[in-house]
Amino acid sequence: MNTGGNVSPDPHGVPESLYLNGAYLPLVDGRIGVEDRGFQLGDGVYEVVKVVNGRLLWLEDHLQRLVWSLGQIRLQHALRGHALDRVLPRLVALSGVQQGTVYLQVTRGVAPRDFPFPDEVEPTVLAYTRPAEPPAPEAVLAGTTVHPVEDVRWARCDIKSTNLLAAVLAKQAARDAGADEALFVGPGGVVREGGSSNVFAVFAGRVWTHPADTHILNGITRRHVIDLCARMGVEVVERAFTLEGLEAADEFFLVSTARDVMPVVAVGGRPLAGGRPGPVTLALADALRAEVARLVGLPAPPSLLHG
Repeated sequence: MNTGGNVSPDPHGVPESLYLNGAYLPLVDGRIGVEDRGFQLGDGVYEVVKVVNGRLLWLEDHLQRLVWSLGQIRLQHALRGHALDRVLPRLVALSGVQQGTVYLQVTRGVAPRDFPFPDEVEPTVLAYTRPAEPPAPEAVLAGTTVHPVEDVRWARCDIKSTNLLAAVLAKQAARDAGADEALFVGPGGVVREGGSSNVFAVFAGRVWTHPADTHILNGITRRHVIDLCARMGVEVVERAFTLEGLEAADEFFLVSTARDVMPVVAVGGRPLAGGRPGPVTLALADALRAEVARLVGLPAPPSLLHG
């Protein structure tokens, strides 16, 4: 394993700690070349891994998706010398972060600017930690709001690419509209996903979500919520629904690494399902919170549904 440097854990931690091409250092000291292809061309992929109780949540799932994304952009060799299953836990330990995230990015590397792949260039591999608290129970019970935007992204949203300009513009449009999250809507009014989240709707007790095709990112939290539904006896329908059809939904919620399960109480400024979280959504939020606590060695949190 290429760990670089001889950094010992600081007893106080460096909350924003960086791993860059084999070296561990404070994030503020990180430097990459001006002609890094991730910077100039968006030629790279990324992952965001949640840290809970000082542990990386579902790390293996994230690394498997990273390897898959690298294969899709013909960068399969990028992780040679970077044993991320050991690097990332060490990075978290160095940082002292107990609650937060690790951002992980791999690009094709630094080369004179040109579109075709450069020859014999070393990829750029970086990861850094950042403290962040999960949504408070009060925030989950209050719910969130979304703003529909036309989905103008490229046709391979299943790859977790660093090309995020469409999401930047969509999320800014949502903010300008007074909403918390963008909602990508495709041709025919099909609801696809959020700006940085997957979406689920509840119709007559069944949970619907867009199928994991090239139009959405198959989120790690999405996968675990679907598994939880199966364990709870809740039927999941992986089929697209429309923005118009969403008006008949009993419940609507987002899932993501940062926000876990978050109820949606308004779409496009209009209240949905009475403007309050529903029982299926809160039951899933409880189940996910309990599962995460179990995985990281914490006691189960109080119930949102019955609290």
